[in-house]
Amino acid sequence: MKKSVIYKTSGILIVFFWLFVVAELVKRTNFSQKSIDVTHIDKKGSVENRSEEWKGIFLRGRKVGYAVTRINKISNMFEVNEEIFLTVNLMGSTHEILSSTKAELDEEFRLNNFKFSLSSGLIEFKISGAIKGNNLYLSMGEKGKEKTKLIRLPSKPMISAGMTEFFKSCTFKVGDSYCFPVFDPVTMTTNPAVIKVVAKEDVEINSKLYKAFRLEMNFLDHPLVFWIDEKGKSLKEKGFMGFTLVRSSPAKAPLGLDRSKSIDFYELSAIKVAQRLTNPRELSYLKVLFDQTPSPMSVNGPRQSLTGRVLTVTKETPPFTANYTIPYKGKENSLLHFLRPEMLIQSDDQEIISLARQIVKKTVNPFLAAQMIMGWVFENLEKAPVVSIPNAKEVFTYKKGDCNEHATILTALLRAVGIPARIVVGLVYKDGKFYYHAWNEAYINRWISMDAILRQMPVDATHIKLIEGGIEKQVQIAGIIGNIRFTILDYR
Repeated sequence: MKKSVIYKTSGILIVFFWLFVVAELVKRTNFSQKSIDVTHIDKKGSVENRSEEWKGIFLRGRKVGYAVTRINKISNMFEVNEEIFLTVNLMGSTHEILSSTKAELDEEFRLNNFKFSLSSGLIEFKISGAIKGNNLYLSMGEKGKEKTKLIRLPSKPMISAGMTEFFKSCTFKVGDSYCFPVFDPVTMTTNPAVIKVVAKEDVEINSKLYKAFRLEMNFLDHPLVFWIDEKGKSLKEKGFMGFTLVRSSPAKAPLGLDRSKSIDFYELSAIKVAQRLTNPRELSYLKVLFDQTPSPMSVNGPRQSLTGRVLTVTKETPPFTANYTIPYKGKENSLLHFLRPEMLIQSDDQEIISLARQIVKKTVNPFLAAQMIMGWVFENLEKAPVVSIPNAKEVFTYKKGDCNEHATILTALLRAVGIPARIVVGLVYKDGKFYYHAWNEAYINRWISMDAILRQMPVDATHIKLIEGGIEKQVQIAGIIGNIRFTILDYR
């Protein structure tokens, strides 16, 4: 096992970066009272019956992928097919990522149904959904064993793959803004989006100037910028961490991809600190001063405390005793939530339940059982980077992954034996830098931290918790990346 693999940055963040660029996560913005509802927009008239748009994806001037969106108008609906290919370097390992979205939209460009897949080699994530009335029915998993979820919607949402066609129908005016709900198949959430028309300006593409409207959207305190020509066709998009999409052609878009490994995603997101920590895995106390306090940030609790911009992290100390034996049978709703299965954390799966029981045998002490399960995960999962959406059932099958996969299967196994458990995303120190990382917390009369990829329970004090919760919460990390700076004041 390569030592460096242990400290892999949370793989799901890579997927988020990529999806942000193409506005897959258009969400969590605030509605403006002056915004224009999409059902009352000034339309140009009929749109094309068939269209195809290609874009090159660039990172800091280097071409790393391409995207193509194809739309067919059939009667009173639209068929959308979007594919995005990305090649990324993650700590010396090259990954090729392909996403595919197939959707059917109504005549107002609202979502009727979709199929979404994300593949990076070994594992393929698939999810589909259909809207009936104000209900969205999601389905995930192999045929005959699908996991389903019902989401109640205030109104029919859009999907980002259909936004291109929507803008072709608009007559832009500087000062206008458009608001509509957008569904994201990765986080399985629907949230409002507000896009403002801020200016008319020239944009240069391949040494040629185009007249364009500049559209802006604020996402988690990051500006996303779109340049659209007077016909509503996308010219250029600027997203997170230096990502840019530029209009291209079918012949040119797939060509010239940079596979030199000169840009590493994990290193781009890492936070450098001036003071080098000795024996970081042994630290029980850490104090840092933020340049600006990250928001959101989970700091309230005995392990972390924030005073102004000073964060103090103190490693939990014994005793780690509980007033319950497994399975937890209390009635506290806040804890019962962390015992329930989720679409990606299948703690009710019979194979996962059987494995968890085999691991703990007759042990009923929650702390000892949690240690046994963590030890099994550490010993049996190959430490390797995986770029996908973490799925406990697939981790059980392939027994391979980085911190996300370790945290996901550990959560499922803990819940399967009746120990409340949750995933935590934050930072961990290694070799002069803090990297984004995922670990767990288990409830043993209080929340106790544990890291299966480092085999620590509780974890060392260099683990700085930022967010707790599933994938729908973890997306908030995007608003933090690139904005965190801090100085180490003390450690021991």
